Amino acid sequence: MSGPDSRPPERTLGVEVVLKGSLAARLPGGRARLVLADGASVGSLLAALELPDMQCVFVVNGSAVSRDTRLRDGDRVQVFPPMAGG
Repeated sequence: MSGPDSRPPERTLGVEVVLKGSLAARLPGGRARLVLADGASVGSLLAALELPDMQCVFVVNGSAVSRDTRLRDGDRVQVFPPMAGG
């Protein structure tokens, strides 16, 4: 018999995140392993890390992606901040 609070456990996914450039100091060694809710996007990852809302380049498993790209268990996400040149 199921009670009112018996819900199936929330599904999760694990990703490795690597912050580059000026963002790297926000994580020990510039990298971390995170557990997110199943269906999380790159934007969800950024929110979980409390990163500033800035234009960045996102690379998942070697391919450039957009902020709304859905992540899968085992993905490797690299975040490159904007660069200034002169």
